Amino acid sequence: MKFFKNIIYFLTICLATLSCSTNYYTVLLTEDSKIYATADSSNVVTIVPKDTQVFVSSRANKKNYKKIKWGNYSGWVYNPIYTTYSNYTTSSNSYNSSSYRSSSTSFSGGTVHVKGYTRKDGTYVRPHTRSSPSRRR
Repeated sequence: MKFFKNIIYFLTICLATLSCSTNYYTVLLTEDSKIYATADSSNVVTIVPKDTQVFVSSRANKKNYKKIKWGNYSGWVYNPIYTTYSNYTTSSNSYNSSSYRSSSTSFSGGTVHVKGYTRKDGTYVRPHTRSSPSRRR
């Protein structure tokens, strides 16, 4: 009987841990934002300048504070104004189809447009162009 109580206790702890996890996503702040130590705006930890990439929690609490992570700082920010990156692809799926097309025509020179993607370490690479890859024969 004690074994079953321990299993139920363990499963309850696991469920509580999984349901309380916070999901973060990468955003670009469009205005300066103050990071507070707690969600009651009493103690300012630092100010994050606009046009800075940060991690923000997906949900706000009842007072419109969201959790934020930036460099070595973490805390709460009140109603942050930001833009999201809409061109997210995983790094394993970030190949541009035009640069890996199987075709009988050969490519020489030119440029290839690369979509924005997120690296494994969480940094975002903006969309850019690069020279076309040379074909092996």
